Amino acid sequence: MNLDDSILSVGLPLWLVTRTDAPHALVPAFLVINTVLVVALQLRVSARVGQPRQAAGAVEVYGLTLFACCVLLALSTGAGAWAASAGLLLAAVLATAAELMRSVSSWELAVSLAPERASASYLGVAGMSQSVQKSAGPLLLTGAVMPAGPAGWIVLGAVVTALSVVQRGSALRRLRARDAGAPEMAKHPA
Repeated sequence: MNLDDSILSVGLPLWLVTRTDAPHALVPAFLVINTVLVVALQLRVSARVGQPRQAAGAVEVYGLTLFACCVLLALSTGAGAWAASAGLLLAAVLATAAELMRSVSSWELAVSLAPERASASYLGVAGMSQSVQKSAGPLLLTGAVMPAGPAGWIVLGAVVTALSVVQRGSALRRLRARDAGAPEMAKHPA
């Protein structure tokens, strides 16, 4: 659920260079788009996702946004230089939107769902997931997704979307159990 970072920093540039007719000089624009949008929107997005249930909803938005990004990547192959450029730039915007959704939802849910005695563990795992993604994400993209061509992007987007729906449902169940004061929440923190 953290693949937006690898898609933006590894997948988009490599896909542009190896599978599209878009100009290679477009690659730095992905980082510029990401930086400008994160600086401009992070506080606004965070303000809209201030409650645990909103964070659970943001998880699903993350999956759908990343799916749309992956569809654009798949469609950029053979689309011509202008169409590929527009699609890839829009994919960078969507990857950044997904990043914004993930960042607010992951921290909010890690804090909200953690039992009192395990809050440090929950936050540690939430932080560790980004490190795991930085190691495994590029390998997944270059070893499986990109060799599969456009279908690889569609499958990746579909899998992430499905996982986001599952994570949303799981988070909402845990929140309902927490609100009901269920004793099993205290016994089984994960």
